[in-house]
Amino acid sequence: MLAAVIGLGSAAPAWGSGGGTTINIDPADTGTTAAAFGTHRCDPNLGGGPFQAEDVWVFALPAAQQGNFTSLTIEFATEGGPDTETITTTPAGDRAIVGNRAWIRTPAGLSSTGELVNPFALTNARAMITGTDGTFDLLQTCPASGATAGPSLPVTGAAVSGPTLGKLTAVGGSLILVGLVLLRTQRRRRFVA
Repeated sequence: MLAAVIGLGSAAPAWGSGGGTTINIDPADTGTTAAAFGTHRCDPNLGGGPFQAEDVWVFALPAAQQGNFTSLTIEFATEGGPDTETITTTPAGDRAIVGNRAWIRTPAGLSSTGELVNPFALTNARAMITGTDGTFDLLQTCPASGATAGPSLPVTGAAVSGPTLGKLTAVGGSLILVGLVLLRTQRRRRFVA
């Protein structure tokens, strides 16, 4: 009897009203930002992207016997503190479950120059599934546009257009033409001497 109770105690608890099995993410997939994760792919069926200021994270059940996701709870670390997000079978604009795949968009933490200042880092995740136990994976990420590049230089100065742009183009073209004439004159002098 005691062995039966101990055996039941080691089974993953079911949360939610629908039953199922609770599993955790593969620990090798944690401790990363979307930009630092090794597989970048933007899939229009799994969150889309790339987006200017949002990362897309895609999770997957690797084995057929695991069935489908019914919910996921994902923990992220940010400079502002921990953030916990939940994905359910009711799709929202920034997250959804698609059978044995699930995706979520999170803020990328980009500054106005494109520098990563507060990226979300995946620390842990657990899921309720319809099938048997195991682990699930962070399949791919779609980092925010500009997230993998270093800081860019800001655009400064007044915008130039219309007649002013035409005048600047004419002056630039004239200067190039004068330079070519001077270069040709110098080459003739060398050839004659």
